Amino acid sequence: GVVLPFLLLSSEPIFDLRTLVAIAADPWTYRVSGSITGPLYLLGIVSLIVSGALLAAWNALLAEIREGYISEIMYGLVAGAAYLAVNMILYFGVGIILSLPILLLAAFQSVQSYGIALVIVRYIVSALLGSWIYARFCLVGPVMAASGRLEPVSAFAESWRRTRTAWPRLLWLYLAIYVLSGLLTLALLAPHLFILFNSAPGSFAETAMSVGWLLFWAAYFLMLLLVPAGLYRASEDRTTVEVFA
Repeated sequence: GVVLPFLLLSSEPIFDLRTLVAIAADPWTYRVSGSITGPLYLLGIVSLIVSGALLAAWNALLAEIREGYISEIMYGLVAGAAYLAVNMILYFGVGIILSLPILLLAAFQSVQSYGIALVIVRYIVSALLGSWIYARFCLVGPVMAASGRLEPVSAFAESWRRTRTAWPRLLWLYLAIYVLSGLLTLALLAPHLFILFNSAPGSFAETAMSVGWLLFWAAYFLMLLLVPAGLYRASEDRTTVEVFA
């Protein structure tokens, strides 16, 4: 769920940090030629692999009876596609709603008057709203995998029901994860940018940073996997009424 997507994305030049920095520094000189279809296909494949890996792992961890690795992987690929599709619809919809104020201000040519303040407010609102959505729907994948469901709609409804009294604490949990992940990303990005500006492509330091990013995403993947699994098990335990409804 981590290594294969990382290698696939590394094979596409547009996802190389050195390329992105060059485009940002001088967009008139450094451009990306060709169709965007290839990178989009690659992102789709990577997203499907990650979603499938999560569903397969949840199925292995939470199902009452294990059916074997092959069955779990096949289940993950099928259920992961449905899980990914519904999540994309949900988060794209939220993203469009958050972008509407900026689009309206741009229509009246008043974005410049707000500037950085508007961007900061938007990021704060995005963090709070995103954390709240995670809090209410954090159990969707585990609910699907534990019962072997292939459709996610009923799992969304069940996650909403199970978290109806626990969401304030879950909100702070996911907000803390959001902030910590952002700080760790900056902690990796700062030395990586320094290395890019002060070393030749393919240097040992740059390779070491790639390994660092791989370890970071592996840890992030484990967080995405184990935190919802633990919360699901807590919601199943009827004695933990102080945590879940």
